[in-house]
Amino acid sequence: MTPLIAAAGGGPGGYRRILGLRLLALLPVTLAAIINSGYQYLSRLAENPVLAGDGFRELLARGLGANYADAGFYDWCAAGIAHLLPVLVVALLAGWFWEWLIARYRGRPQAVDFVHTALLFTLLLPGATPFYHLLFGMSFAILVGSAIFGGEGRTFLSPALLGIAILQVGFPGTGGEHPLWQGIAGYSGSDAIALFHRGGDTALAGAGIDPASAFVGGIAGSMGTTSVLAVVAGAVLLLATRVISWRLLLAQIIGLVLAAGLFNYLGDGSGAAAMPAWWHLLLGSFAFGAVFLACDPVASCCTNAGRWIQGLLAGALVVLIRVASASHPDAVVQAVLLASILAPLIDYAVIARNVRHRARRHV
Repeated sequence: MTPLIAAAGGGPGGYRRILGLRLLALLPVTLAAIINSGYQYLSRLAENPVLAGDGFRELLARGLGANYADAGFYDWCAAGIAHLLPVLVVALLAGWFWEWLIARYRGRPQAVDFVHTALLFTLLLPGATPFYHLLFGMSFAILVGSAIFGGEGRTFLSPALLGIAILQVGFPGTGGEHPLWQGIAGYSGSDAIALFHRGGDTALAGAGIDPASAFVGGIAGSMGTTSVLAVVAGAVLLLATRVISWRLLLAQIIGLVLAAGLFNYLGDGSGAAAMPAWWHLLLGSFAFGAVFLACDPVASCCTNAGRWIQGLLAGALVVLIRVASASHPDAVVQAVLLASILAPLIDYAVIARNVRHRARRHV
């Protein structure tokens, strides 16, 4: 029995309950993604109307009644749905196909956790993601991130995280050929962090980015990662229902704050080394990654001491990569993936230490 299934009560019913709670926690993030994606897209078009095309996303937005000339809240929602929905539908279809095929081959009921994987995967992408990238990433997520380990609840990595990581490796510079996502560095990077690399607070202010807009989610970025407020709402539900560990979440924040403070103290006052901890928390996908990727029950440590170690490591790695590599301005996917890969080893070391300690006490 895997740790996740055991934690869920030892059966599929408990696991499905956890899956439902995780999907519910993503609801505010999804709503924020729709609103902000539409707002950013129509704002870019208002600044430069010649960028408006005749692609199917534009046709879908206009079919939903979006008014490009004098956009309001409904227009933002319509344009946001036109960008998020096609990505989500393709991701769901790809996940369903592979799970159906695997279920037929193995002679078992079809798993449903691909729905959660597809939604996470969608929220980590820009709305202009080519469909063949979606198919490749979701196929890799299901086959290599889940099925190869036995499927539902039995993997040790977040399948969505693995799918995004392979897209960053395979297609590192695409996804920005669109008025909304121009300037995004890769799939999960944030142009705001790249701006800070180049010009610090002055560059952010020149782009209209302040702490309030970054917290609420009024800046450009991958669809589901811009609103820290929406992520906090989801985190409250997951913490209240004990789906995720508060120790692991708090440790990531502490690790990030300590690392940011250290680089601020040792740095030369330029680039990301000068970025204060609150910008690290607000910009990019740290909040989203900390709650929905690093705290994924299948991708995190099972011991309390291990959760502290994994969280501190993940938070510190985010800052280290952001400071050391301008080509990876966000760094959350890389940091969380490495920390997740090390989670079983961390648990093993913690348990081995506890066993040795108890053995010495009984000698």
